[in-house]
Amino acid sequence: MIKDWVWCLLFLLGGCSQQSSTTSPIALNIWYGDQQQFGLPGLAQRWVNVLGNASSVHGIKDISYQLNGGKSVKLTLGSDLHRLAAAGDFNIDIHVDSCVDGNNGLQLLVTDSAGHSLTRQIDLRVIKGHTWPLPYTIRWSEVDDIQQVAQVVDGHWELTREGVHNLDTYYDRVLAIGDSSWRNYEVTTTVTFHGFTPPQVGPPTYNVSHAAIASRWPGHDPDSLQPHRKWYPVGATSEFRLTEGLDSCRWRIFDGPKPNGENFYVEQLPESYRNIELNKQYGIKHRVETVGSDSTRYSVKLWPFDLPEPEAWDFQGVEWVENLKSGSALLIAHNTDVTFGDILVT
Repeated sequence: MIKDWVWCLLFLLGGCSQQSSTTSPIALNIWYGDQQQFGLPGLAQRWVNVLGNASSVHGIKDISYQLNGGKSVKLTLGSDLHRLAAAGDFNIDIHVDSCVDGNNGLQLLVTDSAGHSLTRQIDLRVIKGHTWPLPYTIRWSEVDDIQQVAQVVDGHWELTREGVHNLDTYYDRVLAIGDSSWRNYEVTTTVTFHGFTPPQVGPPTYNVSHAAIASRWPGHDPDSLQPHRKWYPVGATSEFRLTEGLDSCRWRIFDGPKPNGENFYVEQLPESYRNIELNKQYGIKHRVETVGSDSTRYSVKLWPFDLPEPEAWDFQGVEWVENLKSGSALLIAHNTDVTFGDILVT
């Protein structure tokens, strides 16, 4: 009893401190910080994505969020063999229309199987009404926060001296740049392939590994999944595919399934296959342009960046009936470990 009184006296006098014995064993990592901003220079898609990972030595039982004190929404934890890569990964996809213009409060609640709980408040500033400028340039050496210049749709990305690099090699790791009003434009950047998961039937590669640039993107189409998984409709995605031996790499351009079954899909023939070297920087360019009354031409090229850019395109495809007439651009790494360099959109 005397010992207890002594400790209480010391505590009141500031001579000691106490630590709670009920500290939660739950770890909650919000990849891009507890304060995030969207809408400057513009909104690249219909969703605001908040990404991270939750874990506990006891296992996570439940995770949910509330936006601005609204209804509780349950989240899916990875891996889901698609957008969620590692165990415990989550992606909160919030429709822009659900956010107020300005400050929004996002509260995350996590419980584990031992009954511990953890609550985290995330401040989202969503600025509406800005049009993403075109032309547009990103110089990564001048960037402190990826979300200042691009919107992270999927994946854990980091800034390096060479550019922006994905930390998780898995299903579509995606950065969005641009505006719903962008129609005819050209994206130029560099890509360095550091490694990749060889393509195989089924997850996680679904028979392809690539780096890609897509155009006329509105955001994932709403479906019954969390996060939404339906990546089409989109103008088209131009994928530079890697093969296991890196000796028959090639382009394909396509737009995903359509209700009428008239899908747009073109792929280079064997005589145009390429050899690719890991850890070598390549220039990569994608152009989208409406031609004729209702057709779209997609043009792509990839070349060693230490050589002059070739005048000719590597590959082109024409979609005779436009899928989408406008939308933003995406940089995508699918089961590849890549660094994208500085970006110019004209």
